[in-house]
Amino acid sequence: MQSDGLKLSFLDSGFLKLESSSRPFHVAGLMIFKLPSDAPAGYLRKLAKNCGRLNELWPIYNRKLNDPDDLKNASWVEEDNYDPARHVMHYALPSPGRMEDLLKLVSAAHERTLDRSRPLWEMHVIEGLSGNRFALYSKVHHALVDGVGALRMTDAMFSDSPDQRFHLGRAKPIAEAHHKRIGLLREMGDMTKGLAKQYSAVPQLSSLLAHLGLDAWRGNKEAMPLPFTAPRTLFNENVDSRRRIVVCDLSLKQVRAIERKTGGTVNDILLAVCGSALRKYLIEQKALPRKSLIAGLPVSLKKAGQQEGNQVSFMFCPFFTNERDELRRLNKVIRVTRKAKEELSHLSTTAAQDFANMVLMPTILLTLSGNATRFNPAINAIFSNIKGSPKKLYLEGAELQAVYPLSIVTDGMGINLTVIGYGGKLSFAITTCPTLQPGIENFGKLLTQSFRDLKEAIKKG
Repeated sequence: MQSDGLKLSFLDSGFLKLESSSRPFHVAGLMIFKLPSDAPAGYLRKLAKNCGRLNELWPIYNRKLNDPDDLKNASWVEEDNYDPARHVMHYALPSPGRMEDLLKLVSAAHERTLDRSRPLWEMHVIEGLSGNRFALYSKVHHALVDGVGALRMTDAMFSDSPDQRFHLGRAKPIAEAHHKRIGLLREMGDMTKGLAKQYSAVPQLSSLLAHLGLDAWRGNKEAMPLPFTAPRTLFNENVDSRRRIVVCDLSLKQVRAIERKTGGTVNDILLAVCGSALRKYLIEQKALPRKSLIAGLPVSLKKAGQQEGNQVSFMFCPFFTNERDELRRLNKVIRVTRKAKEELSHLSTTAAQDFANMVLMPTILLTLSGNATRFNPAINAIFSNIKGSPKKLYLEGAELQAVYPLSIVTDGMGINLTVIGYGGKLSFAITTCPTLQPGIENFGKLLTQSFRDLKEAIKKG
């Protein structure tokens, strides 16, 4: 057993403790490529071989746990017996290579936990997709990197020119500093804040909670709701190990047109579309609660002109699943998110982080104690909108046609809605536990229908 190494943070250790066979804690990405017209024989075999050397580009891909059975003293140590065959899988879909077959395969791969005796990542090279396409499914444990960080790492493999080739041997290794946890989870995991900052944050946090409580007491349905007031739904039970990945693409141009007409943001529009789809699904299952489902949204708190650092917290917004009218739902979402952003803008970074911690820590403790479903959920689902590349990207001359970020579901939160913009599309990836959610494989169609319904409602005014 290796001993000395880089000690895991409180948060990263927590992700490992939360993990079980029914709660894998890795994030992933599914990328669809068009084979280059001049691809030589063995093109994908060579690509798979290069993927086996990604540990040379990303040093964290050489890290493993010093002792997988001792999380109290967990630390990262260097792998001294790296074997690319244990990290890179290469296989083909059965003919005719349907997207449905790919999603079933990826769903099965997403179910399996990573082997803790080796570095916690895998890359799957999947050929045989119809239309002369192939796919990459890449997963990495959340203790190593978060979802946004994983996508930024993957960007290092891409080029904006179809003529440029990726030469791993000449690539400059990405510095460890680039892999520091980014976004909400890094901020929430920083347990070294000064007592002075904590003390000054208390009045701000108390004021925010007082405002939320007053709105709740007054029955204001268009204010940011208090955490742990979400209704219990079939999305908020204990999960098992089964997963189902659902994908859906919407036109960015059409969403932008709605943005201009309504004054809402892209995020507002997508949140309203999700609310409509969730309503349709729950009605089909005869399981729609009277009270609206609530979304948890990571939100940036950066002020204008700020360039560095990550100032991110959680914002809560109803999906307005109790609203029948598509346009009224969107207008309600717009009003809530505007007010919520205004509330959060008055908080210091420390207070905003503490607000997020106030939600995260009880959720972790309830999950670890097996009590995640005994109380009202903090939220019903996480909704994340990730900024993608504005440029068309290529890998070894292969055009990246679509990318879908896959996330985590856990006890008490069995659905995760993530969207990323790329190539003129807004690509949804919905990670679910199908055992609890009959017919969830049709959720992509419900999202598409809900988007059509919203466009029609706006036309009618």
